[in-house]
Amino acid sequence: MKEKLNRKWAPAGMLAGIVLATLYAYGFGGNPLHDRILRHVVATGLQILAPLAAGLACLAAARVYAPGDREGRVWAIGAAAAFAWTIGRVIFAAYQWVGGIALPYPSLADGFFVAFYVLIAAALLLEIRLVLPLVERPGRLFLLAAGAAGWIGSILLILGPIMASSAAPIEKLLAAFYQTAAVLLVPAGLMPALGFRGGRSAYSWLAVAAAGLCLAGASLGYAFLIWYNLYSDVHGINALWVAAFVLLAAGGLWQRTVQEEA
Repeated sequence: MKEKLNRKWAPAGMLAGIVLATLYAYGFGGNPLHDRILRHVVATGLQILAPLAAGLACLAAARVYAPGDREGRVWAIGAAAAFAWTIGRVIFAAYQWVGGIALPYPSLADGFFVAFYVLIAAALLLEIRLVLPLVERPGRLFLLAAGAAGWIGSILLILGPIMASSAAPIEKLLAAFYQTAAVLLVPAGLMPALGFRGGRSAYSWLAVAAAGLCLAGASLGYAFLIWYNLYSDVHGINALWVAAFVLLAAGGLWQRTVQEEA
């Protein structure tokens, strides 16, 4: 019984610890130099730990399904996506701490960030294929319209000036990819939530959709701040990256719980 309780509550405790550390790293200003350095170290660690926790949670959700189950495959791909982001953040941190590059962009890390979006999109598309018959046509049209509106808004507000600038083609391509992928994750995550509405699994996909919303906000904010040279590792916008993976982890853990109790 004790082992079962530990298995149930230990992940929740870890996520709570990440949230508290995030409040320290991004929620409060620190004037002394040693405090700013500590916050920088904590912030760097959080950007690695949060996606790692999300990958482990998604993997835990995948393991409760029988081998070959398509739902289990969805969560397994989600786990691979989160692990890809983790590797990217490790490389990003290495550029900063070892290579002495303040903002490595574009870099090798971006290859893993792109892999994250490709994999998470693949997982969501597989899930959408499973639940699409359960979603009524008005719901589909609403989510499609919301995704299109969000994408057009991101182009007008953020991407337009970047595309019109003298930035390198690879920078423009990555900016367009990140914004498009992040914005479309929100309706893609909501589609399964609509399909499972009224059931406990809907909460898992609401968490995934909320994670997509955080990713979209972080991506758009990051692009805006980089463009105007306002970005830093302890800027509050970075808390959205952490929040996104905490929500993804929460969704995975909830899905595991639902399946174990079914």
